[in-house]
Amino acid sequence: MRRFLPFLLLFSLALGQRLAVLGDWGANTWGRAQVAALLQREHAHSPLTALLTAGDNFYPRGAVVEAFLKELPPVPLYPAFGNHDAPSLRAQLKRFGLERPYYRVRFGGLEAFVLYTEGDLKAQRAWLEEALQSSTAPLKALLLHRPLYSSGLHGGSPALRSLLEPLLRQHGVALVLAGHDHHYERLEVGPTTHLVVGGGGAGLYPTRPPLPWSRALAVAHHALFLEVGREGLLGYALDPAGRVLDRFLIPSPP
Repeated sequence: MRRFLPFLLLFSLALGQRLAVLGDWGANTWGRAQVAALLQREHAHSPLTALLTAGDNFYPRGAVVEAFLKELPPVPLYPAFGNHDAPSLRAQLKRFGLERPYYRVRFGGLEAFVLYTEGDLKAQRAWLEEALQSSTAPLKALLLHRPLYSSGLHGGSPALRSLLEPLLRQHGVALVLAGHDHHYERLEVGPTTHLVVGGGGAGLYPTRPPLPWSRALAVAHHALFLEVGREGLLGYALDPAGRVLDRFLIPSPP
């Protein structure tokens, strides 16, 4: 149910792109099938431009399962890759038409920069710095598998924070999307919104007590939706029944 419709009307976003994000999803479970059905319903209701993933696309060792992909809406898919994907990384790159596991892709006013947390992050940091410097997008997002911040059992990575956070702040990256922990969480750390979207279908994990930056947390299967408009980026997480787990707005810079 669209109980947040007044929220949408309040901000009057002129929609340009509608994206869906899922993480830790490629398991042969009822949860994955339910999330796939949610994505199909949402796509029929309001078409999606693309799907993005936060990694662990196929369990247990990354071998591509075409049947899982066929259950998703027929739109372009832009994956990040996780620890379960690493053994079959080359096959996944070939399947998704990518030369390497880190790249950039733009959707209207939003540009997403994808990193591979299982690879050489120092080399990727140099690439990311150059890519951020050259970006003209008003809104920037980082997409990767392991989170910088999380209240989950794996938790956030201090090494990733040390390596990447100075760049994120310097270049005004508004959003970080990650998986690895199997729950939904939104954390507000300084000017950056961090999301854990690891409830795409694999077994759910309990969480630790919420971190001080945590603003929303749910142990539930889900998909995240991002709507890119002139006024900013509207985000909302839905469970398989279509219930709203969280919603937020990131305004465009002045």
